[in-house]
Amino acid sequence: MSSDDGRDQATGRILVVEDEFFIAMEIERALTKGGFEVLGPVGSIEDALQLLHREQPDAAVLDVTLRDGRVTPVAVLLRSQGVPFVLTSAEGRQLTESGFFKGATNLGKPTDIPRMIGEIRRLLS
Repeated sequence: MSSDDGRDQATGRILVVEDEFFIAMEIERALTKGGFEVLGPVGSIEDALQLLHREQPDAAVLDVTLRDGRVTPVAVLLRSQGVPFVLTSAEGRQLTESGFFKGATNLGKPTDIPRMIGEIRRLLS
């Protein structure tokens, strides 16, 4: 039976790295409602790296600035594993125009949740 909430269109395991509790819960709820399995959410670089040594996501949603630093080590590991990701950062366009995050989609903050779901589906298609 088909549903109207998009569950039939989405599958995949999505890592969520976000240190703001309420934002992390909002992202987790939206991804779960969209039919994805959520890994995490985790709120630190260390927790994300530990999780990635146990689990293999299909894609990830990364907050760039965490309490313990920039998420770059997590993004480096994801790229080495061929795992695509989107960013959620208030830093703006310059973040993805050059340097390590070049070419990644930055959804901004506050994050447009429907756009996030669409970007994750695009990454997995």
